Amino acid sequence: MKRFTKMSALILVLLLLVGPISAVERPFALNGKGVAPLIIDGSGNLIGATPTGSGTATHLGQWTVTGNVHYTPVNGVLKSSGDATITAANGDKLQIQIDGTLDPVAGVDQGIFHIVGGTGRFEGATGEANFVVSINPLTGGFELTVVGKINY
Repeated sequence: MKRFTKMSALILVLLLLVGPISAVERPFALNGKGVAPLIIDGSGNLIGATPTGSGTATHLGQWTVTGNVHYTPVNGVLKSSGDATITAANGDKLQIQIDGTLDPVAGVDQGIFHIVGGTGRFEGATGEANFVVSINPLTGGFELTVVGKINY
């Protein structure tokens, strides 16, 4: 019994010294396609989009996405901001905040995806990834490429 008590105390001390197990930083890459119906205000200005899509990604396998993007005009371009939920093949979800710049003439939105949590194995996930979205303004279709790091 005395030996068990000493071993338990040693394990407790080691856990306190090591601290909580932290997330591991991993490379993250995602590719996909979808549609983003545009939201136009009463004056004909582009103010947002509601993207949905699918594709493949590291750590997710096949994924689907739904989101909301808001556009704000700044010096001839549109600042893009918003959020999205990416659902992995097994149902785990990854929460994303979007911070980018849309060049409406080129039809390209690029910036940073901030990973801000999720469910399942992505609960508490963090990270950042660069994104590029090529948009077809006639159809609302888009192609998405993302490369960065994820911690979970």
